[in-house]
Formats: sequence, structure tokens, C-alpha cells
Amino acid sequence: MSDRTKGGLGQWFWVCWGVAMAWSLYRALFNEAWILDDEIAHYMISKDVWSDPRELWHPWSRPGRNILQFIPAYFGLTVARLWTLALAGFAMWLTGREGKRLGMVGLSILPLLMGFQWWFPELSYPVLTQTPFMVVWVGGVFLAMRKKMAWAALCWGYLPLVRHEGIALSALFGLWIIFAPGGFARHLLKGKWNEALKAFPRAAWLGFCTFLPLIVMNVASGLMRGEWPFMMFFESKPTEYYGSGPIWLYLKHLATGAGIPVVLLMIFGAFQKWRHLDWSLWLWATYPAYLIMHSLIYWKGLFASGGYYHFIMPMAPFVALVALRGFNGLWEKYGIKPAAAALAVVVVTGLMMPQQQWGVSDNHIPGLPVLNASLKPIAPPMKQSRFGQGVKEASEWVIKNAGGAEVLNHHAAASFWLYETGVKKLEAWGGYTPESPELCSGTLLIWDAHYSVQDDFGFTPERLEKAGWEVVENFAYKSVRIYRKK
Repeated sequence: MSDRTKGGLGQWFWVCWGVAMAWSLYRALFNEAWILDDEIAHYMISKDVWSDPRELWHPWSRPGRNILQFIPAYFGLTVARLWTLALAGFAMWLTGREGKRLGMVGLSILPLLMGFQWWFPELSYPVLTQTPFMVVWVGGVFLAMRKKMAWAALCWGYLPLVRHEGIALSALFGLWIIFAPGGFARHLLKGKWNEALKAFPRAAWLGFCTFLPLIVMNVASGLMRGEWPFMMFFESKPTEYYGSGPIWLYLKHLATGAGIPVVLLMIFGAFQKWRHLDWSLWLWATYPAYLIMHSLIYWKGLFASGGYYHFIMPMAPFVALVALRGFNGLWEKYGIKPAAAALAVVVVTGLMMPQQQWGVSDNHIPGLPVLNASLKPIAPPMKQSRFGQGVKEASEWVIKNAGGAEVLNHHAAASFWLYETGVKKLEAWGGYTPESPELCSGTLLIWDAHYSVQDDFGFTPERLEKAGWEVVENFAYKSVRIYRKK
């Protein structure tokens, strides 16, 4: 029997890989906005590492993400995005290699089933946690399947540094190790004490490798920032802001995130006959476990989840592999025409990206007229929303008119537009209130109707008026304003 862990994937895999990656590359280069404001905050923190190394361990910005992205961030947002997209392309290749190891046929189309998932083009390149988490996760599977267990353990242990819920996947990996054939816990369950004792050193070593990234992060954060990130895992409800939702919400997110056509193929593939189930396959079960975990977390309102669909985008490799099973099963049972039609629907809807076009990103902003979504055959590059354009115009006004005045803002995009401009910018998280005496006469505020009014800041129009602030300019239907302290 040939070794399926070796050898290439064939030229048609790379042709489809190039087509899929070209779609994401096009959007990375021509989008004028960003899918999440968090991307801009993450990018600026990564860039700030070069002037303040302590920012490498910034807890909100995720040290694991930061380590992978701070070097390209030095060269600007576009370079950081292209590097992140390269990581996504690497994850696609790793997924293909895993498909080959599993003996799957039709691997040439795997990149299409991954790259044309609806969420992939808009979440594969941003300077966010999704792509780093995805590549480290599938990389951990890839290494474990090739018996590179120490390196695999480091990958699984690195996941909590990228996204907090990764610690649950680290634990599942540990269970997979000790309950594997010949594993420490399996011997214990069978009462084979001598064999368990012999297996213990290996289990302990891999356990240490899994914990090592967390140990390094906590020591580094403790020394450089005086913080111990591990404590966050014991604070299940850090805020009530994000609320909770129905337990089935993430099933809906899977369908509208990955895309209804590819999810239907995945469901069909999941119910095809599994010819050979061995212990190694259970490591892939961490993907549905991740979906269940997010469903439970948001249902119970834990760990500031928010119930956002993009949290489960790192499941893209698993979705693609099981969808490929569905494609192969469709071809085997009904012929090439239905299978080809299903693939065509995946690609066409992947170009359309309905979940991106259906939503108007700023309809929730108070004061803005509600717009109806339009649906074009091919999703156009993202433009600044009305609200985002207002923040940009307000920032440009400040650059032109601030002079020597200090400027406070609460929107990450404003910080981005003001970055490295010479404007005397105050730290948004500096504990300021509208009444703070440190905000002296002449101080400017870029106020926005989304962030400024939140409880963390409290800059409501009523408090501003009482504290002696006056409106100087309005933008985007007054959802963005320039205030000056009298």
C-alpha cells in the first residue's frame, strides 16, 4: 500500500487553488473598507509592537495572532492582509494533503469547496484571528496524522493564544492522546497498570508541549505587562454587553456563513457510508465539537461571545472535506451532471456572497435612514458604509483643523485615519468621561453614535452638553460629530 502522506496533489488542484485564491486576493486588494472594525484595532496594535514591545502580549489583541502578524504589519495594512491570505492558502494546501491521506478522490476541486464558501473571501485576508486560528488548527491535525506529536501538541497548545476558546480544543487533543490505542488512559481503563506506567512519560511530555505556549504567554505577559492572561479562563461572564441567544443560532450561522449549497453537500457527505473509521479520524471531530461549544457558550451568554458568525469560519477546512465526500457521493449515485451542477452552484453563489450583500452594515446605527440591501450576481468590493465614511470625513476634518488641540475618539477607524499624522491623540481607554478635568478647553472629540455612547465610555449627547461640550461639525446624518470642549 502506498504512503498517502507523501507526494503532490496534482496540477488541477493547483489550478483550482489559484482560482479560489484569486477571488480572495481580488477582494483583499480592491475592498476599500473592512468587514469588522476589530481588524483595524488588531492591525494598529500589531504595528505598535515595533515602538512598544509590550503590545505583542496585548490580551485583547490575542498574542498568538499578534506573533503571526506583527512583522508584516510593520509594512502596512495591505502587506499584513496579503500575508494573512497566504496563511489561508497554506491552510487550503494542508487540507488538500489531509484529503489525500484520507484517500479521498476528486481532490482537484477541494480548493473550490473551501475558497468559495461564502465567508472565506471576506475573512481569509483580514488582520483578525480567524485565519491564524484556522491554519494552526488544521496544521495541528496535519502534524498529528504524520506522528509529529510534539509539534502537533505545540500547535494545539497555541490555539488558546489566538482565540480563547482554543483551550477547549487543546483539552480535546489531550483526551485524544491519552485515550488513543496504547495511550495512558486507555490502559488505565483496562486495568493494565504496568502498560499505563510505561505510557505515562509520553503523555506527560506531550502534555507539557501542549501547555508550553500558554506558559510562555503567561510568563511573558507577567514580566512585560504585569498581567496573567490565564485568569481570563476563570471569568465566564466578563460583561453582560454581548447577551445570549438561541442554541440553534450557530447552525444558522454555518449555513449562511459557509453557504447553503456547500453545507447541503457537507450534510450529504456526512451521511455517506464511512468505510473505515480509525482512532485518527476522531481528531477531526474537534470541528463539530467546536460548533457545539460555540452554540452552548452563546446560549448561556458566557465569555462575551456575541454570537457572531465569523467565530466559526476556522471550520472551513472541515466543511470543505466533508462537502467533497458529498460531491463524490453525488457523482457515484447520480452521475457527473448533478455533481457538476452542485459544484457550479457553490462557485456561483460564492461569487455572489449573499450573506455579505444582504446585510447593510450600518442600518443599526441610530440616526441613519434604513437602506434596503441589493443583490448583484458578483459581489462588488466593499465600500465604506455611510457611517464609516462619516468617521473618515470627521478624521480628515480633524487632521486639517485640529492644530495643537488634543483629540479624543472611540472608533478604531478614526484611530486608523489619524495614525501617524501628528495629531495629538488621547488614549480612548484612558478612563476619560465627559466631565474629566484632564479634557481641557479646546479638546476635540470625534463622537460616533455606536461606540462613544457605550457604557465603557459614556459620552452621550446629554452628558456632553451638561459638561460644556459643543457640536462643531456633523457627518453622516449626525451619526458622527465633532465636539469641542468650551
